[in-house]
Amino acid sequence: MAARTRRPRRRTAKEHGPDPVDINVGQQLRHARALARMTQAELGRRLRMSFQLVQKYEQGQIRIAASRLYRMAHLLGLPIEFFFAGLGDGAASGPLDREEIELVRAFRGITAREVKDRLAALIESIAGRTLPRPKARGTRVPGAKG
Repeated sequence: MAARTRRPRRRTAKEHGPDPVDINVGQQLRHARALARMTQAELGRRLRMSFQLVQKYEQGQIRIAASRLYRMAHLLGLPIEFFFAGLGDGAASGPLDREEIELVRAFRGITAREVKDRLAALIESIAGRTLPRPKARGTRVPGAKG
């Protein structure tokens, strides 16, 4: 008779805490909601869920289903990749602070494409580096704002 091998125990949120990916996605959801100037209650209403569920998503306590994450991205006018920013891709990571959120809000309020492009170039020159640009200027992600 063959010896039985034990399978490793699966990771559980109760025993091991939330998964780091779920925490990151939740933090990104919180930032996206803040950028949209939306409360947890408002986001919950628009997605037909309680604010407590939104709160648990933002804290990474529970996973966001792919279909629900897709609806959140669409509602907030963001590409789905936004929620996975900072996960080992070498990009600047960590939560945005209030100043950064206000800067993004102000930038989104600029309607003239040329002004946005010049402002981005100015910021890049001050930072001393070139930031990644969309492949085709003037094209937009479906549902994206600004």
